[in-house]
Amino acid sequence: MLGWLRRVIVGLLALVGLIVVLVIGGLYLLSDQLMERYESRWQAPELPPRVLLHLPLAGALPEQESDAVQALIRQQQQPSLRQVLEALDRAAIDPRVGGILADLSHAQLGLAQAQELHQAILRFRSAGKPAIAFADTFGEGQSGNTAYYIASAFDQIWLQPSGDIGLTGVALNFMFLREALDEWGIEPQMMRRQEYKGVVETLTERSLTPAVRQNYQRIAESLHGRMIADIATRRSVDADRLRALVDEAPVDAARGLENRLVDRLGYRDEARAAALAVAGNDARPVPLGAYARHAARPQEKPAAEIALITASGPIVRMAPDGLFREDIASAGQLADALDAAVNAPSVRAILLRIDSPGGSYIASDSIWQAVRRAKEAGKPVVAWMGNVAASGGYFIAMAADRIVAQPMTLTGSIGVAGGKIVFAGALDRLGIGHDRVAAGANATLYSPLEPFTDAQRRQMERTLDRIYADFTGKATAARGLDAAGIDRAARGRVFTGADAGEIGLVDAIGGYAEAQQALRALLGLPDGAPLKLQPFPAPEDPFQAVLDLLRGGEFMQALASLSRLSALLTRYEALLGGAMEAPQPLRLPIPEIK
Repeated sequence: MLGWLRRVIVGLLALVGLIVVLVIGGLYLLSDQLMERYESRWQAPELPPRVLLHLPLAGALPEQESDAVQALIRQQQQPSLRQVLEALDRAAIDPRVGGILADLSHAQLGLAQAQELHQAILRFRSAGKPAIAFADTFGEGQSGNTAYYIASAFDQIWLQPSGDIGLTGVALNFMFLREALDEWGIEPQMMRRQEYKGVVETLTERSLTPAVRQNYQRIAESLHGRMIADIATRRSVDADRLRALVDEAPVDAARGLENRLVDRLGYRDEARAAALAVAGNDARPVPLGAYARHAARPQEKPAAEIALITASGPIVRMAPDGLFREDIASAGQLADALDAAVNAPSVRAILLRIDSPGGSYIASDSIWQAVRRAKEAGKPVVAWMGNVAASGGYFIAMAADRIVAQPMTLTGSIGVAGGKIVFAGALDRLGIGHDRVAAGANATLYSPLEPFTDAQRRQMERTLDRIYADFTGKATAARGLDAAGIDRAARGRVFTGADAGEIGLVDAIGGYAEAQQALRALLGLPDGAPLKLQPFPAPEDPFQAVLDLLRGGEFMQALASLSRLSALLTRYEALLGGAMEAPQPLRLPIPEIK
């Protein structure tokens, strides 16, 4: 049996090796075509004399530009949030651009991203350029809050006659697994600092504890109030009347028109014709993504070059390799990017974009130190917060010279949680026995098969106390808070950006424009001085990226694993009954900041 399995694996290795040879050979043969496809996708197009920008929003806008391999493979390339904002600001002063038409039918941005786009459209309009938004409906079977919030910044809102306005208010939903875990014999042994650190409650509770409920109720009310105030202002609608309409949601198209929530009822083709008419009869539609590549061309000599570094996703010590991995904020990669920016003579300052709920304490601390190194080297750092920059996300932000957050950013969560989940009871119920041998009183500290001993629990509590003291101590020093101030700001509380500004956790309320202005102030530049944002690390060459993918990472790890398995089977085929090395216990990464 082992010999047959070994032969199968050897055959698989041979087949994979043949595929690798064919792929590499094919890539060399097709390199010109690949490069041509990549360059044609990203080169700036020639623009017509008169332009109507077209922005079809589908889902969310990515925080970072796609890497080289993804750019080659994907048929449609979604511009990043920063590219959209930069393009809109460029278009506002471009005499060829006569207006913009946005299709918001499928927009699903986070609240802070929606505010960024809302503000960018207002800047575009302030240049005297028309902006028209269309949606077939603002929400179908789900809330249309963010899509309509973006639309409210436009001159005109068009809604399909059969559509609705799904302004439903703000709800924060939580799921609790404790009863199911008890039923299955799974025991969560979690600890936290302090009572507002609600990340563990989905495992340990059956409903929100009073402290966490109070915290999130305040957040919901703050977000709802901000949306109502902004929409009421932009649409010239009484705020109390708007609240009443929200409580009656969804509002059908006819009532929306009657109550000035929309300007015209019509279909997509009719909205397009109207937008072309106001942009000029000779205007040609140009996708905003294509225009963004044109906007990336240097139009004037910048006053300073700024390194743009993005920390997006959970914070980890080391990111996994992979072709389509989700956004992950790797401490190693971010520290390397920060150091590269410090060592680049042309870079005068750093804009650190943060959109992260947190993650590893160790990784967060490593990034914090890299930000401090940049500051000590004379490169000012501005932290620009996205939808969320909480816990570990705030940990890395507080090392910056200035912190800028949107009113609807979620931030704070200065606290820590950790522990483990014990599966011993579940295994017992399944009739699966387990035993152990161990040397050392804490050998089972991280084992999911053993509960904490009293001594181990005390040790974990001390660890959490140490991390909490480090987090609050650094926040106190960075933000100039006294003991009472840090107590109000910490204990695991989550804040909206607006509330965080009031208690001293952020320096400025705003987004892209305000972050750039903070950079100018730190560099002693005049208001409006042009800045060149240069992403760090620099974009990869696509052909080299494919070769690197084949050379290393998950691909080569898989080959190595197959090879090792084949060798093991060969050994055990000859030495049946030999002793096996004891397996390593499963380890949960504790403690985690989330």
